[in-house]
Amino acid sequence: MQLGWLISLIVALILGNVFAIIIATLNKKVVKDHQKKVDFKKSDIYFYWTRWDYVTIICAAYAFICIIGLATCLFMGQTIDDNWLQFFLHQAFMFSMLSSIWFITRLAYVFKGIKERWSDEFK
Repeated sequence: MQLGWLISLIVALILGNVFAIIIATLNKKVVKDHQKKVDFKKSDIYFYWTRWDYVTIICAAYAFICIIGLATCLFMGQTIDDNWLQFFLHQAFMFSMLSSIWFITRLAYVFKGIKERWSDEFK
């Protein structure tokens, strides 16, 4: 494994774990029923702006910066053997995928919460 991939892997593990820990600490505010499902009538955390949203934006901004770094490396004519190109390629892929997954998951929780919380009012 070349140096760019190795450094990028270490950075991705560290940043990914920090972001995941920040988001996971929100679970203490989630109320679950006896079937271990989220009770959206008692848990309103998904309907407010939280740390999860900030982390998703920071992650997406970092991915965008890495995409700009990748484009810069490519415009300068560097090949895949260059450490910086390897680093930016891996980081751009990992963090754009991670921020997309977090965004879609967040939307899914919000839509599921709206469906379960207010379904009785619209019948």
